[in-house]
Amino acid sequence: MIRFIIQLVLVVFLSFLAQYLLPWWGVMVGAALATIILYHKGFYSFLAGFLGVGGLWFFLANSLDSVNQSLLSGKVAALLGLSSSMQLVLATAFVGALIGGFSSLTGSLFVSMLKKEKKSNSPYFE
Repeated sequence: MIRFIIQLVLVVFLSFLAQYLLPWWGVMVGAALATIILYHKGFYSFLAGFLGVGGLWFFLANSLDSVNQSLLSGKVAALLGLSSSMQLVLATAFVGALIGGFSSLTGSLFVSMLKKEKKSNSPYFE
């Protein structure tokens, strides 16, 4: 559990840092790199990326939305057929969560691909 929380914090930190150095896809690099550094298997890696990047994008989108009194997000939400700007913020957070989850899962699968498999001593399996 502690390892999961540390991985979650590392995903948020590296994704936040990468977001300002790279374009929007920088969060994918940050989430995958965090999972490569602190390896966890499948579902927990996906969950750490999902919660980390989703929470990060929710916080950033909500803070930017509150700074300009929802002027831009209200107009974009109306264009997309949404009833409020908060629905647009939640949709943004959900897209970020999916991006973060799958990029963390990709990092986990990359590490498991590079790990050497244990050889079986059984004469039936080679």
